Amino acid sequence: MHEILGDGYLELEVQSHVFEEDIKNGQSKIRATVAPVGQSAATVKTRTVEGGGVGLVDAFFRGLIDQFSPEYPSLRTIRFIGFTLTAKIDRDRPRGVSGSDAVGEVRLLIENSEGDAFEFLSASRSITASALQATLNAVEYFVNSEKAFLISYRALKDAQSRGRADLVQTFSRRLSDLVKNTSYSEAIEAARKDL
Repeated sequence: MHEILGDGYLELEVQSHVFEEDIKNGQSKIRATVAPVGQSAATVKTRTVEGGGVGLVDAFFRGLIDQFSPEYPSLRTIRFIGFTLTAKIDRDRPRGVSGSDAVGEVRLLIENSEGDAFEFLSASRSITASALQATLNAVEYFVNSEKAFLISYRALKDAQSRGRADLVQTFSRRLSDLVKNTSYSEAIEAARKDL
């Protein structure tokens, strides 16, 4: 997807968040600030993501889907199906050192419209940061996939209109790879209206 999108590739990071949880009633709320990676403070365009659910990951995932799906409708075809957390404790640490600052690796499983699972992971010394980043990585992947699909779809239509069989074959092959990620039926309908 990097090759297709070039500078249009979306890479995001969580800058900060506020999380509230009613454990007794199983309700959580999150408000997170998300921004593109590598931009200077003067040019950065942040997004505020707000979501509710059962726990941190569910609330953030729902918030991300709500935030990005109006622009990237294929996000409505994916769902969260698994989550694991593994602590990578340094067993060679000296006695008396708790190890509570261990690296926490979060693995997140997302299922697409065809029932295929995709794994996303993130690791850091903060389990919360790892969980949020893994969730953001998943949504980022599917956003980039839809963007790449639409660019390729438009290029295919252009190649067909110009009678370029070589390019039709290239873009058809690319689309067949991208469509494995999830359904783009709503995105295709919108693209057809634009053409």
